[in-house]
Amino acid sequence: MPDYGSKKRGGWIKALVILLFGVAAVASVALVVVTQEPKRALSSPTPTSPKVVPLPQMADAKSEAEIVFRGKSFSTLRRNVVVPYSGEITKINVQEGQSVELDAVLVEYKLDRQSMIQVQKILFPETVLTLRQRQTDRKLSIDKTKNVSIPIKKLDISRAERELENLQQLGRKRMAADEAIRTKERQLQILKKEMLEIENTLRQQEADLERINKDLQFQEAQRKRDLDLLEWQTHRSYSDDGIPQDVAFLKAPIEGAVLWLSTDLAIKALVPSGTNAAMLSPMNTMVVRCKVHELDLVKLRTGDRGAATFDALPDKKYACKVSRIPWVSRNPALEVPADYDLECELENVDGRLKEGLTCNVRINVTQ
Repeated sequence: MPDYGSKKRGGWIKALVILLFGVAAVASVALVVVTQEPKRALSSPTPTSPKVVPLPQMADAKSEAEIVFRGKSFSTLRRNVVVPYSGEITKINVQEGQSVELDAVLVEYKLDRQSMIQVQKILFPETVLTLRQRQTDRKLSIDKTKNVSIPIKKLDISRAERELENLQQLGRKRMAADEAIRTKERQLQILKKEMLEIENTLRQQEADLERINKDLQFQEAQRKRDLDLLEWQTHRSYSDDGIPQDVAFLKAPIEGAVLWLSTDLAIKALVPSGTNAAMLSPMNTMVVRCKVHELDLVKLRTGDRGAATFDALPDKKYACKVSRIPWVSRNPALEVPADYDLECELENVDGRLKEGLTCNVRINVTQ
């Protein structure tokens, strides 16, 4: 016969074991709930509030990021060489790309007729020549008055005074008529009056000479200023008799390279005044101008360093640094994001860089 009593006891034992495991599980869950911190709102993300996962780093730690933008190379300084007076080209001493020293002769040319008229007016101004002639004439007049007119008049007065004195002595002896004495007295008065007029004339001549001297001093100072400007423009001295007056030069205003020569420059070519003949620039230091978005601009600081790689020179990297951060956008319209023209300075260490080369600039910034 089957043992129903033993089966029944085994079922109760299994139920009791299951019950004990259930109680233990509930107790464990209750213990976890009691000991665990309450969860934040971020632990239950919603569609409008994405879950923020904190980075495993120190609170004061900083990270670096790299900003890359495109740019082109430019010289830091440009100086144009302009022809001040029209003339005929006689010699060209340089070529494009050639390095020159300060005051090196670039071009020699010969002034045309119209330019020579202007130069002659500066070298020999009519006003100065007229004043010099007046000065000479006035000095001669003063010298004649002092050394001729006044001494002669003094002799006439002295002779008239002696004759009057003789007549007066004869008159006291009744040997001369009174009318003759009065006539001689009138002659003496006339001579003295003429002497006063000569002295007044002398004073007027001396005052006139003083005015002429002041005017001449002013005009000569003006001529010197005009001559200094002429010599600066033509790059020559007009006191040097070894150089013809119609010869002028174009010289380098700075030390650097000849970036550009005018196509009008040719031997025997007649170039008008104001012609832009050449452009010079120092090429040892250059700048790269880049268009930078406003979101990247705010991350940059003056002095941030990076590297520039040029498309035409991929085998070479040039160290650079941010030299200028503009405050004004190149497109201030409200409808579009702002772009800025950033400048980075770099050294043209191997002399291979030219103007207008396209490059990539990489700047490391600390976030």
